[in-house]
Amino acid sequence: MPGPLFLAAIFHAWGKDLAAEALSVLRTRFPQLTAERTLSPQQKRLCLFLGIPFLALSLIAPVTTWLAASALATIIFAFVILTRLLGLRTRQRRPLRIPLSDAALPVYTVLVPLYRETAVIDQLLAALSALDYPRDKLDAKLVIEASDQSMIEALQRRILPPWLEVITVPDIGPRTKPKALTYALQFARGDYVTVFDAEDIPDPRQLRLAAETFAAAPASVACLQARLGWYNAQESFFSRMLALDYAAHFEVILPWLSTHGWPLPLGGTSNHFRVEALKTAGGWDPCNVTEDADLGLRLARFGWRALMLPSYTMEEACISWRAWKAQRARWLKGWLQTWLVHTRALGQLRKQGGLGACFVLHGIIGAGVLSALLHPICLAVLVCSALHDGALTLNPQHPFTLFALIVLAGGYGLGIITAAVGLHRSGQRHLTPWLALLPVYWLMISAAAWLAVWDLLRRPHHWRKTTHGLSRHSRARNRALAGLWARDYRNRLHPTPQTHPASQRPTGNSQNSPASPPKHLG
Repeated sequence: MPGPLFLAAIFHAWGKDLAAEALSVLRTRFPQLTAERTLSPQQKRLCLFLGIPFLALSLIAPVTTWLAASALATIIFAFVILTRLLGLRTRQRRPLRIPLSDAALPVYTVLVPLYRETAVIDQLLAALSALDYPRDKLDAKLVIEASDQSMIEALQRRILPPWLEVITVPDIGPRTKPKALTYALQFARGDYVTVFDAEDIPDPRQLRLAAETFAAAPASVACLQARLGWYNAQESFFSRMLALDYAAHFEVILPWLSTHGWPLPLGGTSNHFRVEALKTAGGWDPCNVTEDADLGLRLARFGWRALMLPSYTMEEACISWRAWKAQRARWLKGWLQTWLVHTRALGQLRKQGGLGACFVLHGIIGAGVLSALLHPICLAVLVCSALHDGALTLNPQHPFTLFALIVLAGGYGLGIITAAVGLHRSGQRHLTPWLALLPVYWLMISAAAWLAVWDLLRRPHHWRKTTHGLSRHSRARNRALAGLWARDYRNRLHPTPQTHPASQRPTGNSQNSPASPPKHLG
């Protein structure tokens, strides 16, 4: 692997040129598939064509307008219900894999984008060191921003193993995770690449399992998505609700899409790619704040498939309203960006990705955002209509009553059932009592969805940063590990004479070495 001095020379000589290349590759090759513009000219004209008559009709005939809006909302919620119903009927299948010896394993690149992550750096280094993969085949890279002085100093205070290098991203363009990843991809040596977040604790055998699955999979399989979970799921209301979210998404919805060969709205971490396919599709979109969901659809447009990988990566869930709101608003804003990008040429999407891509775009991504936006409005209309003239309307032929049956019985019921099945499949049945609070949680998601719309209009490429290291579990891990790195740093600055016999000297593979942290901490 190139040394730090060589990488520093590349950064100073060609860093800005390489960053400009990372920013322009998708825009140059596939200008219709980037979120650099929020709306295309055709989409702006369509918004005016539909928006002005809707506003005029709402002033002239408000009741008719609300009935039409309720009918549209019913269709959107029906998509969400259908997705959950079909997902519950799908049996999970484990992909085939071919066992590979260490000598037969391919070179694997691991990219870890970091920005102001000093609170979890020790946990991250321990998790990477615990990966069960031959070190001569491991190409791991910490990707940091040139302006992030705190991360630069934190890494300088630690002795990094030789298989781990630091890539510094020039401070130009939007400061987003996908820009950093696309920049770092230019330095990748592996045939395959995966992305881990700063707080991730992946299954140590995940890289080996992914390589063996790729070896058995058809050449059209370009991506494997590992399942994600939270190691602090029991810490707060928000961490528990996120656990229900992830259980439904990664145990029910994504396995169903994978079984049918449809595109996956990928998670932002632990997705494994063939480097060739990733570069063919233009890499990550630097302007999309949920680059994962967008990339899943874009790969499908180029004829590539994605499968679920039977391996887990544990993350740190948000434990406060403020952190959760910022994270959820960014996710929903990115889904809105993805939906707008891929609706620019629907005929082309149908031709390239098939009906599956259209269903994922509208039935999961589009309906997921729109249902969150319409949820409180529809509930308000329902309450007002039900209490009209001081009496509850129970006539099944009344449009608002019909809507109530669909939303409350179908949407709420199947949403809770989907989460319950996900909890069962992931072994988290102890969270079952919290299913009763999902309707309250969904109203919070609606608030985040409206914040996402506001963000999209004001600052479409702004990345609402999720702060990690706030969980007591993360703090405990990092306190236990920080002493190892601090001791090695002191020893490097002030080496002490060795007084014990050479036969008793510790080796570089001892459990107290940064390259091999205690197993219970990795």
